[in-house]
Amino acid sequence: MSEKKKVLALDDQQSMRNIVSFALKKDFDVTVAATSDEAISKAKEGGFDFVLLDIVLDDDSRDGIGVAQELQSLGINIPVAFLSSMDKATLDPDMASRVETLNNIKFYQTKPISPPELIEKIKGVVG
Repeated sequence: MSEKKKVLALDDQQSMRNIVSFALKKDFDVTVAATSDEAISKAKEGGFDFVLLDIVLDDDSRDGIGVAQELQSLGINIPVAFLSSMDKATLDPDMASRVETLNNIKFYQTKPISPPELIEKIKGVVG
């Protein structure tokens, strides 16, 4: 049996971290982060095949787009997807333009998630 692909998931809500971890754990080795700094620190450690980022992070120094920008600026070329309660079409113009500057965005998934759909999308990127 091949080794599971490693996924890093950032969400500021404990309930969503639990849901994502539970939904993906059969197919992936999942690590969760509660803050942008924690996610960046874990990504710097390396070994991840994919990153899921919530966009809106309450009481945090940056949002999920900022995390993706930081990873890109550090040369961490991990495929990224946004998992957000905000529909992509309703992002404010500043957020939308920031997303456009990113190279590794593979998809945008609106919450609530469909675990089978999310698993298939991630597998479509990392195998």
